[in-house]
Amino acid sequence: EAREASVLGYTNIYSPILDIAQDPRWGRCVETYGEDPYLVSEIGLACVRGLQGRDLPIGRNRVASSPKHFAAYGQCAGGRNFAPANVPERLFREEILEPFRKAVKIGHIKGIMPSHSEIDGIPAHTNEWLLTGVLREELGFDGVVVSDYHDVERLNILHHIVSDNTDAAKAALKAGVNFDLPISTCYKTLTDEIRGNREYMAILDKRVSEI
Repeated sequence: EAREASVLGYTNIYSPILDIAQDPRWGRCVETYGEDPYLVSEIGLACVRGLQGRDLPIGRNRVASSPKHFAAYGQCAGGRNFAPANVPERLFREEILEPFRKAVKIGHIKGIMPSHSEIDGIPAHTNEWLLTGVLREELGFDGVVVSDYHDVERLNILHHIVSDNTDAAKAALKAGVNFDLPISTCYKTLTDEIRGNREYMAILDKRVSEI
């Protein structure tokens, strides 16, 4: 898979899925490696190594691995896709975070994709505690955060925590999102908005340097 992707010109694969599936009502259980954190961690790490290899920098015929969905997407309330995830921090750290911890610490992943959902009312794509505090500062992640499909825009049209797409872009950028996929619907509005804004120019410089 890595060789085929590399030959086609891809540099980053949005895989593996490291969600822990413990609610059979959730429609994406079939995409996961199951309900056991250890099993998910081990299979996930094997997938990361298959994509990136074991050595850095990433070699020829290899691609960056961007596991998903960071984090607690498999714990959506009522098993409903996009629903909030309300999980105690102990459960979050001991089970949900473990596959991602291993992918970062041992697999040295160079990408990661946040969850569609939210934790304690804060959507993952604007959760500075999650994407900067836990991911970069605690786990030591030094790669890029790629948004899930239109999820920066969803801060506006689904979560309704911002007034427009520009505010969505500013919130995601500050939280730690490097790429607004698939077509930069929100990030392309930043050109005029942050010109001359010292605070956000500094944030933009940091996000670009991480890339």
